[in-house]
Amino acid sequence: MVKKVYPIVLLFLLLASPGLIIAGSPVRYLPYEDLKLYHFGFFIGMHTQDLHIDHSGMPDDNGAVWYGSVPSYAPGFSVGVLGDYRIADFLSLRLSPAIHFGTKDLALVSDQPGSEIITTSIRSNYIMVPLSIRYRGARSDNFRPYLMSGLSLGLDAGRRKRQEVLLKAINYYWEFGFGCDLYLPYFRLVPEIKFCLGLGDVFEHKRSDQGSDAYEQFTNAFDRMTSRLIVLSFQFE
Repeated sequence: MVKKVYPIVLLFLLLASPGLIIAGSPVRYLPYEDLKLYHFGFFIGMHTQDLHIDHSGMPDDNGAVWYGSVPSYAPGFSVGVLGDYRIADFLSLRLSPAIHFGTKDLALVSDQPGSEIITTSIRSNYIMVPLSIRYRGARSDNFRPYLMSGLSLGLDAGRRKRQEVLLKAINYYWEFGFGCDLYLPYFRLVPEIKFCLGLGDVFEHKRSDQGSDAYEQFTNAFDRMTSRLIVLSFQFE
């Protein structure tokens, strides 16, 4: 999970670099924008999905213990709307429902030498409704950084029931991240990186459709799974 953070942060810095030029601009755009009690906007972006896995250590009929991992990450698409309520000059409350379209691959391998790697693809379209607090720094010309944190309710609307690994439909997330307001002549462009950490076990242990050895092999290997997302978004406000 940590390895893929670095290229995303680098991409964020490259995309935010025009803001450093804007920050030094002699023209102060949208000088009264921060005095509004509330405002609305929308955002688009990309994300990656991950799973943190706790293994059961349960051996199968042949005495093999199986372990799972997410070997690679595929970018997904994110889109949503937002509403922001100004609490104080440096503090605001934000509601930003979004949908995240994406997939993740899960690989299963045993501790026996020469065992075959079993892979499956899990599609998840998360509908998430986060409520967060933004703490904003002081504005410098047309640049204003901030930190954010909050909780989110997530609904997996893209799961397929008849697959080797089934994840629960509803989960809760803790979200935290950072970004910056870039003041342009007609609107604010807000690049943001946030991390979404699932708070509950999303692995479906008991399944009514489990009728093959392949399903049982995955089910017996895992004790707990938590969902994770890294989201890079560009907000237009």
